[in-house]
Amino acid sequence: MKRRDFLVGTATAGAAAFYAASADAACKCGSDCACNPGAAAGCGCMPKLPKPSQPAELNLCLQWGGIPTPDDVNAKLDYLEKNGYAAVELPSGLSWLEDKGRKVAESLKNRKLFLTTACGPSRFDYADPAKCDAEVAKFMPILEILGEIKSTGLIICPARGKPEIGHKELRERFVTNHGKRLAEKAAACGTEIVLEPLRRGETPFLRQVADGAKMAQEIGKGCSVMGDFWHMRWEEPNFFAAFAAAGPLLRHVHIASLGTRKVPGTDGDLDNYIDGFRGLKFIGYRGAVSMECGYPAKGKDARGKAIMPDNAEKHALLVKMCALLREQWAQA
Repeated sequence: MKRRDFLVGTATAGAAAFYAASADAACKCGSDCACNPGAAAGCGCMPKLPKPSQPAELNLCLQWGGIPTPDDVNAKLDYLEKNGYAAVELPSGLSWLEDKGRKVAESLKNRKLFLTTACGPSRFDYADPAKCDAEVAKFMPILEILGEIKSTGLIICPARGKPEIGHKELRERFVTNHGKRLAEKAAACGTEIVLEPLRRGETPFLRQVADGAKMAQEIGKGCSVMGDFWHMRWEEPNFFAAFAAAGPLLRHVHIASLGTRKVPGTDGDLDNYIDGFRGLKFIGYRGAVSMECGYPAKGKDARGKAIMPDNAEKHALLVKMCALLREQWAQA
């Protein structure tokens, strides 16, 4: 039996327990029972899980570099509005935010689009505390700008590759020191840090959404978590349970094709997000579902170099992607 199949039941039960802790009704194994309506009273199963306060929304989003237009603020935002997107995700570089980030925010004042997370590299696993302090300091002015332009938050990965300190020390240090300081700064600026679980080989820990939600709880105000379908495919036993476990702490979602990490729909039947969309609907998720992936090559030229699609061809791929995702959202 595969690890993923083995853990499905446990993960789903864990998600149910997370929500059942806040449920008022005791189990009666009737209409209030979540697992076996009509059974005899007193079976000890979970109470009915609460409904979200608001219905979920599918807010599709593109990252700045993935929008198939010239690199012009109004051209890119016009494209998103014209094609039914709800949000835009920005790079997190300080110089970029100081220049184009503020221009984007100004242009959004007259648009229905919202500004979701900023995404960029981070690392807090140095053995030398001074290097970690420098990493924290690097993000302080970035958080100030993200708060100013009303971004959802800054995506943060506590560690990548092989850390220079032990996992237990690394986690504790991030929760009580580096991550805590960044979250406090973010909250003061009116934004958040958003923890991103990665795959094994990419990070030594924080590989599941539930782990990120637990860390966000420990860090407190100014910290939340996200899920990425590409990473989740390898690390989560169940998409639904992963999102359900995060609950109200889930702030952002990345999506890609599940075989090659290209535009969703590229990998045919493998690109099935319905189970994850059910989880998002279950928790009443209203944040962005943002494409973080590449465009598939059309082939290779005589020198063996990949031939990439032009903007018109990228647009055609995105139209098919949106249709697929909206169809699966309706099925969820």
